[in-house]
Amino acid sequence: MLHNVLEVNSRGHPQPLSIDVNRYFAWIIAGPSGSGKSTFLRRVLGLISVHDTTAEAYFMDFKADEDMFSMTGSHVARGFDCLELFETVFLRFEHRLRKQEINDHNLYLIFDEWQSFLAYLEQTDKSKHKEVLTSMLMMNSMGRSLGIRIILSSQRFLMTDLPGRYNFNCIISLSTSFLLANNNRQLLFPDMEKTEVIVKPRGYGYMQLEGDEVRLFRTIKVKDEQRLDFRIQELFSRYE
Repeated sequence: MLHNVLEVNSRGHPQPLSIDVNRYFAWIIAGPSGSGKSTFLRRVLGLISVHDTTAEAYFMDFKADEDMFSMTGSHVARGFDCLELFETVFLRFEHRLRKQEINDHNLYLIFDEWQSFLAYLEQTDKSKHKEVLTSMLMMNSMGRSLGIRIILSSQRFLMTDLPGRYNFNCIISLSTSFLLANNNRQLLFPDMEKTEVIVKPRGYGYMQLEGDEVRLFRTIKVKDEQRLDFRIQELFSRYE
């Protein structure tokens, strides 16, 4: 359970919301440039470190934003190195599937700028692009009982980027105005009407857990960035 991920309205008062990653195991985090997506993702990483104390995590950052994600180690890849690390995670998934590895802790695949990565592959190696999508579909469809936890973050998503879209069961939009565009709204929250969107400033967004209604939320600010950096580095250093 990741506690205090964000705040939702409860009878007129903000109330922290916790999310059970063993139930809601596949996340989409969407947000245009300037929406606070990287800041929110950093906080999620810190929460994983604190609340999932045996978790093993792999982080891929295709746009290589080292100012926001400064952690180092063999479980972190940036730019063109992301493909190799993604394939490493998929191999771990296959080992668990074949019972060659015991599923004794959660294994996170966290990919920032997923859509940009796929666009690059589609332009440079269509065969590899198809292979990556197939691998993601397999992990999404079969990984829950194997301890695979997926978090995909991007400025925008297309349906073709998300094999098994409806297996993603925690959907977060870090912008309200982002959902005024029909394509964004229909992909993320297909039952939401444009007239239901309330435009709010940065720090607000909409989210939905599988089986629940779409809810407006506001993000929770980080009070100690230095401590957060320490927690994030600890997460990605656990199993080196």
